[in-house]
Amino acid sequence: MKAALFLAALALAACSGPGATLSAIPSDPSGSGTRAPSTILGGAPPAERLTVALFDAPIAGMPDVKVNIGIDGMQLLSSSGAALPFVTNAKPDMVNLLDLQNHSEDFNGSAPAGSYSGVRMLVDAASSNVMIGNFKIPIVWGTPGNVSSAPVIAVDFPCNYVLGPLNLQPPKVSLDFNVLHSVRFLNGTIYVQPNVSAANAAAQVGGKVHNKAGKPVTSATVLAVDPLGHVVNSTITGNDGSYAIHALPAGIYTIKVANSYVTAMGETVNASNADAGAAPSTTAVLVPNENLQLPQLTD
Repeated sequence: MKAALFLAALALAACSGPGATLSAIPSDPSGSGTRAPSTILGGAPPAERLTVALFDAPIAGMPDVKVNIGIDGMQLLSSSGAALPFVTNAKPDMVNLLDLQNHSEDFNGSAPAGSYSGVRMLVDAASSNVMIGNFKIPIVWGTPGNVSSAPVIAVDFPCNYVLGPLNLQPPKVSLDFNVLHSVRFLNGTIYVQPNVSAANAAAQVGGKVHNKAGKPVTSATVLAVDPLGHVVNSTITGNDGSYAIHALPAGIYTIKVANSYVTAMGETVNASNADAGAAPSTTAVLVPNENLQLPQLTD
């Protein structure tokens, strides 16, 4: 039965792995701004429901930090690359990304039936910040020497999905902003270069990492690695040693613990309370929409 579900998963879930994506809102090559669905898909197909779920994870060793972003709205990227309105907020929806480890921030809406290649999140640059206690630090979007001055930042989450009447239930696309790999603190400035993941009918995997004495291993990086050796997504363990990796396409993964890891932004993350020696790993087979809890790993 599991094998049959797994084959179904490969047919249903087609998405991207992590990738740095940040830009101002791209201009429409037609010169007419965001185009109406009828000009993209031909005619006026009926609207289909969709849920977009935004997740994230903790930052190593910084439990009192908030990473706040102001979300102006969500757009859906058609297979032709055009952006269709999905959710538009009258004012920025303020979200602390670090709250989104065990639950998601959901965006519900409708769009014309058809094939889509991703979700675009529109972020209000001026209202985005990092709070350390009562101290507020504005976010600088980009990397040192290559920053964006755009008032609205477009963050693209590549992921293939189809909206249509044949769906037995409204599709759900999961997004992981992945603060762990997107933030760098340098010379008093906080840079954010989104390094994101997304999946349709996404699975997630979680568990705990403890040492041989039974104490939780904190700030250990946990990686979901596909059969080709690519890191599809990752997270770190919290104060109780727990972890959850979101936005995983169905498939077979090696779940690996790393006690020292360099993020995509060049930050080194070191685990606490890990025993000496090799870090553990295990295999996980994930089907669509599964929330798999693994046995405890001893590190």
